[in-house]
Amino acid sequence: MTQLSTMDTKPESYISVGCMESDETVNHGHQDISPKVPCMSHGPSKTPLLDRELQKPQTQEFIHAISSALRELVDEKKCTRCTVENLSTLLTDQIRNLREAKQNGEWSKEDRKALKAETKSLLKPVKKQLKGLWKAN
Repeated sequence: MTQLSTMDTKPESYISVGCMESDETVNHGHQDISPKVPCMSHGPSKTPLLDRELQKPQTQEFIHAISSALRELVDEKKCTRCTVENLSTLLTDQIRNLREAKQNGEWSKEDRKALKAETKSLLKPVKKQLKGLWKAN
């Protein structure tokens, strides 16, 4: 069961969702098996390291906070400026945490290279579509 706990410094609309790790999401050592179920269209995941990073509780909490802030951005009852400032703070904090993890050696050089390659391969089609869209205008 998911437990909800409100953060002390945020308004009521921001909640932190604590996630319980199951045996499937906990990976010991370097395994090339993704914790996700294979996609019916694409087959087994080609981004196992990225999948593992996205299953971490801190990352899931960040994703929930970002999605909550994006929902507030379209809510006409919420202040757009405050929401954008909150999004900026969330993104800045996450980037700072990633840099600290990289500098503290939480990832090996091979893991960093693999994560970079997985991210690039995942975002390459998106980049191509966006480039085409901008060139069309």
